[in-house]
Amino acid sequence: MKRALFIGRFQPFHHGHYYAIKKLMKKHDEVVVVIGSSEDGFTTENPFTCGERIEMMRLCFNKGDLAKVVIIPVPDVNDNRIWVDHLYMHIPPIDIESVYSNNALVKMLFSKHGILVKAVDYYDRGPKEGTNIRKLMGEGNREWVKHVPKEVAKYLDLIEAEQRIKKIVRMGGRHV
Repeated sequence: MKRALFIGRFQPFHHGHYYAIKKLMKKHDEVVVVIGSSEDGFTTENPFTCGERIEMMRLCFNKGDLAKVVIIPVPDVNDNRIWVDHLYMHIPPIDIESVYSNNALVKMLFSKHGILVKAVDYYDRGPKEGTNIRKLMGEGNREWVKHVPKEVAKYLDLIEAEQRIKKIVRMGGRHV
């Protein structure tokens, strides 16, 4: 079985993430999606909990797709020297030829283990980057809606994500 690994924080899950996972699903039997910083939530960089990020993903895929996606939360170990080993302790076996990320640190850490991390084609990277989406949300600018799947936009409205991010920003990025 060809099983790929795709790592991200998904803060929030946006069109770029969706596009990447769908593309990987066409090339591999399964895609292991690692939710990084899974223990974090209610902060400027990580405003959404792990459960919320899982829900965003699950809302975007049908049952057939979900049968090919394994979503695994992995908490930070806060030690880059052991991060790859820590990650491997949380995931099922993968094809080491099929590790994907666009994060420079992830690529460097895997390369120290002799594993080449492949880049994922960007999908309209600038506006669809999580940092930009969170910024728009914090400003109350509804332009963020067009950068996430419609299911995610509805869910983020349901959990009052804009209000949460505004409150986190007012509190200087500390936990709410």
